[in-house]
Amino acid sequence: MNSIQLLREQFKSAHDAQEAVMKDVTSETAHFDKTNKALPVGAAYAHSVMCEDIIMSPILTQKEPVSSAMKTGLSEPIPSMKEWDKHEAWTRSVRVDLPVFRAYAEAVYKATDEYLTTLKESDLDSNVEMHGFGSFKLSFILTNFFLLHTANLTGEISAAKGIQGLKGYQIGRAHV
Repeated sequence: MNSIQLLREQFKSAHDAQEAVMKDVTSETAHFDKTNKALPVGAAYAHSVMCEDIIMSPILTQKEPVSSAMKTGLSEPIPSMKEWDKHEAWTRSVRVDLPVFRAYAEAVYKATDEYLTTLKESDLDSNVEMHGFGSFKLSFILTNFFLLHTANLTGEISAAKGIQGLKGYQIGRAHV
């Protein structure tokens, strides 16, 4: 197995784990906001997928985000990095149409995997400017900006579900 194959497996695993955690989420669960500072389930899910789409597409793939070609199911777009001070208010006001958003998430995951298939191992050592964050090796961006971000938000989704008395992680043989 090479590094690109490993990355593809890691992204698939992160996406599958996130979707497994979201599988039993209802609209009521998604929009429950009595979690104090934890993100509501729907907002955390939206944040995770939207950031992968709107950051990876223009910076890494040089393509339009998936969201530019299909409905996301969000009542309002995620604030841009220039308006990040509005993010917390957005997390409390955004409404997620879960079936529509799940279809969008699948398209984002597919676009990510398609991008990964275009890479050569030597690409992972190249430096990429992350507009406003600095320049990083592509390997760092993929693992830290995207994989860990997805994993962290999946954990937050699980915690927010737990606050509601629901099971968070749905780990089983399918995810091992």
